Amino acid sequence: MDTHSTHPSLDILNQLPGCWGCKDINSVFVYVNEEYSNIIGFKNPLDCIGFTDFDIPHLSAKYAYIFQQQDLQVMTTEKRLRILDIHPYADGSWRAHLFTKTAWRDNNNKIIGTIFSGIELKDTSLLEIGHWLCRTDTIKQQQEKSNHFNNPPLNILLNTRESEVLFLLLYGKKPQYISKTLQLAVKTVENYVVRLRDKFNANSKGELIELALDAGFGSHIPESMLKTQQSIILREY
Repeated sequence: MDTHSTHPSLDILNQLPGCWGCKDINSVFVYVNEEYSNIIGFKNPLDCIGFTDFDIPHLSAKYAYIFQQQDLQVMTTEKRLRILDIHPYADGSWRAHLFTKTAWRDNNNKIIGTIFSGIELKDTSLLEIGHWLCRTDTIKQQQEKSNHFNNPPLNILLNTRESEVLFLLLYGKKPQYISKTLQLAVKTVENYVVRLRDKFNANSKGELIELALDAGFGSHIPESMLKTQQSIILREY
C-alpha cells in the first residue's frame, strides 16, 4: 500500500521546516519526517517505524534512556517540554537543536504517545528570542519601573566555565542542576555566579540575567557546549 497516497498529511509534514515525528506510549517511533530520518541515519522515514532511540546507531544508551524519560515526563505531567539537544549525528557532525515535546492525543483526548518537533540552531539568536518569550511580563514591567540597574561593563570577557554557567542561568537553571550538568560541586557553581555578578556589576542573580541579556549573551552558546553531548530541559509549560 502506498502510505503517502493514503495519508497525504505526511507529505505536508515533510514540507515543513525542521525535524518532526511522533512516538507511541512506549517511545516507539510511529512516524518521523525526512529531515529527522536523514540526520539520524535513515534514508527513508518509514525505516524508523517500530524503532526506539536505543536502535539509533550513533546515539548512546545513556541518551536514549534520557529521551525516553523525557517522553514519560511529557505523558505523565501532560506538560510540554522545550529541550536543547547537542549531539553528534549520523554524518559525524555536531548539531544543536531546540526541540519541543508534547503529549499526543487521540480523538477521545486520550494520551497515546508524544509528538516532537525541532529546529536546528544555526542562528543562535533563536535562543535569545526563545528566552525572552519565556520570561513573564511582570519581570519586564519591574525593569521598566526601576532605574537601579547598573550599566554592564563593555567587552565583558568570560572564561569557559563562566560562559557555561551563565548560559544555563539564562534558562532559569538552579545551581544544583548546573552542578549536575557541568559535573561541578554546587559550591563551585555558586562561586561562579558570584564572579559573574561581579563582572556584570549586578546586585542579584536576577539583575545578572537581565544585564547579560542586554549585553547580548542570550545569543551565544558556549563553544565548549557545542562539543559536549547533552540534552537540557530549558522549560516545562
